[in-house]
Amino acid sequence: MNKDVYAIKLTELSLLLKIVFTLFIVMIGIAYLVSVLNLYLTYHLTDGKPGLSIDDLRRSFYGQRNRSLLAAKIDGGSMEQFLPFPGEKETILSWLQDGVTREGYENIKHIFEGRCVTCHTLDGLMSRRPLTMFEEVEEVTVVDRGEPISLWARVAHVHLMSLAVIFLCLSVIFSFCGVGQKMKAFFMPLPFLALFLDFGARALIKYVPSFVYVMAAAGALMALSMMVLTLGPLYEMWIRGRKVSNEP
Repeated sequence: MNKDVYAIKLTELSLLLKIVFTLFIVMIGIAYLVSVLNLYLTYHLTDGKPGLSIDDLRRSFYGQRNRSLLAAKIDGGSMEQFLPFPGEKETILSWLQDGVTREGYENIKHIFEGRCVTCHTLDGLMSRRPLTMFEEVEEVTVVDRGEPISLWARVAHVHLMSLAVIFLCLSVIFSFCGVGQKMKAFFMPLPFLALFLDFGARALIKYVPSFVYVMAAAGALMALSMMVLTLGPLYEMWIRGRKVSNEP
């Protein structure tokens, strides 16, 4: 039984299996690229500058401990672009400096209603952070400590389980490639290690901000492993397989 499994080669599969494996790999590749796009769109303006950087990730997951979350977002952060008229940002910042009071909120309520609640409502894109009333706005006037542990847990448990299954499938398919055992031993466990480092570092950034570099390195390792585990079998089935079949 074991010898039969180890003898399987992607170049020798039937056309139907090659097509099924190819469709699976292509769909996973597309999904991975979309997830990278989502990561970029979610965090690339956290520091108020275009492009995804280490500072974007540090501000998102560690926060800015010398400022409130609201101040960090509207003054040099990702939400500043939505306060285009002079005086709007300054009025909110003055309210924060003078003390977060309900009476003061009534004077700036129109700014939130005109600029924020389109997305920051239960039916909007930012439904997890509604800003439709004073109590909700008050929650973002606390010190910016980055991503809350509850959000980390919600994201981590889904990604850890689903990505582990995907990496298992890709690794099994890659094991049928005709590359050396050393290469397989390196790349097959690599995405699992990268996943562990990614979410482990993401949890620890709240306490040690330098772990942001570990998270970035883990993302690079995951990208490398995904490239090898997807392109390798495709090359094996459709390019190398054609060469093998043409050999006398």
